Amino acid sequence: MTTLPVLLGRVNAAFGWDFASFSALIEQLAPPGRWRRTHDPAFQAVADSAAFLPETLYVVSDESYREGVGAFAVQRDALHGFILAYPGRHGVAMFDSDTFIIGIDSKLVWMFHHEGVWTLFDGRRPAAPP
Repeated sequence: MTTLPVLLGRVNAAFGWDFASFSALIEQLAPPGRWRRTHDPAFQAVADSAAFLPETLYVVSDESYREGVGAFAVQRDALHGFILAYPGRHGVAMFDSDTFIIGIDSKLVWMFHHEGVWTLFDGRRPAAPP
C-alpha cells in the first residue's frame, strides 16, 4: 500500500508540480473542454494502457481514501484483471467514482470522472491552456 500523501509527493516530484491534493490536480489540469466522453471507462482504460511504460501504475479511487487503504499499486499488464476484480473486492465498480491511474515513470495521469468523462495528462509535454 502506498499512502496518498506519499504518492502525491512522488507525483509532484516526478512532474515538477506542487499540488496539495488530487482534487487540486483535477481543478488545475483538467479544464472543462479537455474531458472526453466514454461509454465504457473500463474498456477505455484497458485499451489505452499501452500508453504507459511497463511499470507499476497507481490507482486512486474513492476506496483509496478509506483508512488504511491508500493507492493501489498495479502492474500495467495486470490492469485489466484489477479492473475486473475491483467490484468483487470493493462492492462498487472502479469508475463509479473519480479515479486516477498514474504512471510516474511514464509521466502520465489518467483522470476518470464519475460522470463518465476522462482525460489523459501527459507530463512529458506542457499542459494545454484552459
